[in-house]
Amino acid sequence: MLDSERRIIARAKKDIREFDFLYRKYFPKINSFVYHRVIEDDQIKNEIISNVFFKAMNKLHLFRFLDSKKSSFSSWLYRIAVNEINQFYRNRKRNAKINQEYLINQVPVAKSYPDFEIVRKKMKILTTEEQNLVTLRFFEKMKYREIAEILKKNENAVKVRMHRIINKLRDALQEEFKNE
Repeated sequence: MLDSERRIIARAKKDIREFDFLYRKYFPKINSFVYHRVIEDDQIKNEIISNVFFKAMNKLHLFRFLDSKKSSFSSWLYRIAVNEINQFYRNRKRNAKINQEYLINQVPVAKSYPDFEIVRKKMKILTTEEQNLVTLRFFEKMKYREIAEILKKNENAVKVRMHRIINKLRDALQEEFKNE
């Protein structure tokens, strides 16, 4: 983490008005992540994003740096976002089943890959955690180290899990193409 960002976080812990810089810096990233994970309308997405930053602002005094080399602040925010999204779906699951088909249809189709539509539909076999991993890795273009930090898992465990997810999708796709 940049020393300047460390200083801003330290100042924001004392004067919450300093949090504005952190909000402006990280809003696009958190917004993008929530956008790719939440299938509901913009109002619900905005509510989740608001909750993420409200909790971060109110819990900033609990934030601790993991090491002197690299910031974990963005990982901390993503962790809050993952928790908020999971809470949303837990609450939603009590009332109705999540519309997985709608989620799959939110993934943009790559026109140069005619079979991509089949891949999108097969993603519905993934669990919420697996969908989080795919979103962070392929939509947010994060490195395994960053994903591990966000999900509070070992980097090698994340790599193994991603490998299994890819195999799961590959097997489902092979079955799909075999049936054609």
